Amino acid sequence: MTATLKFSAILAAILCLPIAVRAADAPATADAAAEPQASIPFANRGGIYDWRVVDDRTVLIQGLDHQWSKAILMSPCIDLPFAERIGFETNPDGSFDKFSSIKVRNQRCPLVSLTKTAPPAKKSKPHKAPEVTTAAPGASAPTGPSGAPTPPQP
Repeated sequence: MTATLKFSAILAAILCLPIAVRAADAPATADAAAEPQASIPFANRGGIYDWRVVDDRTVLIQGLDHQWSKAILMSPCIDLPFAERIGFETNPDGSFDKFSSIKVRNQRCPLVSLTKTAPPAKKSKPHKAPEVTTAAPGASAPTGPSGAPTPPQP
């Protein structure tokens, strides 16, 4: 009798494990689903203007209206952070929304949500290194009236 009771308790614990795992993931998807979902019309006809990869589960997509949307993927897309090009699988009507997916190197990555977001931060321009002039041995560099070296003339 005790062996069947132990077996029943173990079986019940195993059967409840997927429910507990799903409940642990629920807050993340519930937050994403609570935000109003976006849609990019005519994505199959050039409706996507630009895109930026944030990480292996997030892509920022800009539509032709220059509005940015944040796409959150269902699972990590392995090659996404290194992708130079990606494909957008649209709905039959040509729109791109939370029921669409992204393709990266033959890997299909379905979306969980697509919400409007602020534009990404602009990348800063790299600073130019100062030009270095070399003078012949024993020669001095030309100087201006204040005694500072003058830049070379083109």
